[in-house]
Amino acid sequence: MPATPEPAPFPPNFTIKTARLQISPFNCTDTTHCNFLVKLWNTEDFITSCGKTSIDTPEKASSFIQRRVLADYARNGYGMFLVSRQSEDDTQIHIGVVSLMKGAPPGPHYLAPDVGYTILPQESGKGYATEAAKGLLEYARAELGVDAVFGFCAADDKRSCRVLEKIGLEARGVKALSVFGGKESAVYALAGMSGDLGVYGLHD
Repeated sequence: MPATPEPAPFPPNFTIKTARLQISPFNCTDTTHCNFLVKLWNTEDFITSCGKTSIDTPEKASSFIQRRVLADYARNGYGMFLVSRQSEDDTQIHIGVVSLMKGAPPGPHYLAPDVGYTILPQESGKGYATEAAKGLLEYARAELGVDAVFGFCAADDKRSCRVLEKIGLEARGVKALSVFGGKESAVYALAGMSGDLGVYGLHD
């Protein structure tokens, strides 16, 4: 049996609020969280951009959250978060995921996390990805002292490039990334980060 991760470093009912959204930690025992992750990661949009995952049942989603997501929270204080919006009757509607991810040895990793986001196709085009990513970055900078963040996306993914630029990241060229098995990606870095990305472990 795998070791149980440490408890997430968040107080009860923790949430990051933006003008229209709530950004909350994933809970492996909440069936709505698990069901949503299955739904999101099996959309055609997600599979096209990120590839097919093995998360196709709520049980697998729960296991993934427990093994991977909670471990990231415990190790870094951040990771993958659930994005929700409020409906007209004041209920929370899950619409996507926003993340700050930082690998750890012995696997491929950099010394700065990278920001990511995925929004349900029917909720896209409304600025939610930008709002959620900006909210998470503001929290990470103010509360956790995170001052270096990468953004990675396909060079021809104009929509993702625009989001990264809107949240304050600058284009730093196209590079082969070890975290993606050597696959080339457009690289963005938070304004103010060193011009030599090698100081963060990212080399040409």
